[in-house]
Amino acid sequence: MRYCLGVDVGGTKILGAVVDEEGTIVSKTRVPTDRSEGLDALPEAIDLFLAEADKPIEAIGLAVAAFVENHSGRITFGTNLAFSNPDIGADIAREYGHPVVVENDANAAAWGENRFGAGKGARHMLMLTVGTGIGGGVISHGRLYRGSRGYAGEFGHIPVAVEGPPCNCGSRGCLETLASGRALARMAQERGAGHPESEVMRLADGNIEAVTGALVGKAADVRDPFALELLWELGTWLGVGLTGLANSFDPEVIVVGGGVLEEGEAVLGAAREEMNERFRGRVAPPRVVSASLGNDAGVVGVAQLSLDAVDGLEGSEMGHGR
Repeated sequence: MRYCLGVDVGGTKILGAVVDEEGTIVSKTRVPTDRSEGLDALPEAIDLFLAEADKPIEAIGLAVAAFVENHSGRITFGTNLAFSNPDIGADIAREYGHPVVVENDANAAAWGENRFGAGKGARHMLMLTVGTGIGGGVISHGRLYRGSRGYAGEFGHIPVAVEGPPCNCGSRGCLETLASGRALARMAQERGAGHPESEVMRLADGNIEAVTGALVGKAADVRDPFALELLWELGTWLGVGLTGLANSFDPEVIVVGGGVLEEGEAVLGAAREEMNERFRGRVAPPRVVSASLGNDAGVVGVAQLSLDAVDGLEGSEMGHGR
């Protein structure tokens, strides 16, 4: 059996896992980080992951919430992730003596779900990760599609409302501003004063600024009408975005994961209903399903991509970032 280290770098944590060639996680460690540290906390975390690994690894895969340049593995832009060294993948390869692949985290998650999860076997698949922001990945003809520079799949920054809220990317009305965890918190804060009796406001002790997307989710768990209304609206905007993507890519299946999807049908039900309405009279929309690998999709996917790179496989267009 062959093994590699998959690392998923987020804003507040770094998740490291030793993964075998069949997509099975044999060990996993989570390291909390300060949001301002971002990728700068990575070398220390990798030291820990390798020290705790009980299997010999062949490669390291890094999944990062940022734009990753195709073939070079350089990080060029991070909307929600701090970094000071765009060539950190190459530096880590020299430091540890292993091939290193750097991949956008949503691309990595898409590859994991396609190889081992909810999209297994699909030759044409889209994935959206709906968390604090929105990421995406495209599987076309059984291959991970990255575009000319490596920036394909940035679905969170597709504009869906011309006069919509401002986005961290510098534009406005992006899907991420209307269908993400950050959007959910903003909507709840904007309208919370009009729902003082809601469970949302009770959990926040009446403090609008204390309202978060996670808090709205807790209120929805006890069927709070205000929370359910917010989730339905978020899901409707997600459905608008998915309709555009379905028309653009014609996938067999769209896999949706991320923290917001912990609310399940409260969001996906609204998204499917919106898609059905917009596809009415033409053809059936593609299936929309929940991701099955959860928060492990990124580490599993990027681990497999790193093994593909070692083997020089062209099926996943790999080989960069080493």
